[in-house]
Order: sequence, then C-alpha cells, then structure tokens
Amino acid sequence: MADHIESIRSDAYRPYAEEKKHVFVVGNLQRPVLHPFFRDERAEIILCFYQKGDDGQFHWHPEVTEYEYIIEGRIGYFSVAEGREHWFEAGDVVCVPARACVRRLVPTRVRALTVKLPSKNDKISCRSCDRICAYRVEPYQP
Repeated sequence: MADHIESIRSDAYRPYAEEKKHVFVVGNLQRPVLHPFFRDERAEIILCFYQKGDDGQFHWHPEVTEYEYIIEGRIGYFSVAEGREHWFEAGDVVCVPARACVRRLVPTRVRALTVKLPSKNDKISCRSCDRICAYRVEPYQP
C-alpha cells in the first residue's frame, strides 16, 4: 500500500456495475478486470449491483467468510443446512460463514457492499462439490 491517500472514483467503475453485478474494488484479484482496484490479500471488497431476478447459484467457501451490508432493497439467502430462506433489508448486516452453502435470492433491485475475508477465490458450486445434498442442481464432476 502507498503511504498516501488513494481513491477509486465512481466514474471509473460505474460503467461495469450493471453488466458485471459484482465490482471488486479491493482484493488479491487473479483475473483481469477493466476497472481500477486496490490489491490486498487480506480482504475483498465488492460493490454489488443486482436487479430483480439476479439470483445466485448454490455455493460455499471452505475458508472465506462473507459480510454483506445491504444499502438498498431486499435480498434473501437460502441456507442449505437449515433448508430455509433468510431475508434482509436496507441497513442489515449479513454474515455468511465459511462452509455455509447458500443461494442468493433477489426479488427487487439491490445495492450492497460485501467484504470477504480472506481474499481468496475458493468458491465451490454444485459441479465441484462432493457433499451429499438434496438441493444439488448440477451433477458432481470430480
């Protein structure tokens, strides 16, 4: 990190927001991105821009815990372990711990700020998951 204040102005990332849904502004990113970001191995900070229907896929992280602050809208997460949905609104802070398998549910426009600790691409989806699960949507492919 530099010894002076740096910034990423909104006009540098905003053009990618609607298309990408997730704008990674901090992290140890290993894939190329077109917008500026701060490289940091300790955490990822993601600006989330969801439209109605931008539901996610079932997934979990072996080591990463996700913290999400809901800025605008209403978002849900289906918890596989509990077999139920959890719903959150603007102002709520959500913690999805490492190893918890979830699916994002987006019934309306949502803006959120997500922090992932540590910054690591360890996402496991149904295709690469060897867990036995009643919610599997893709066959396991070892």
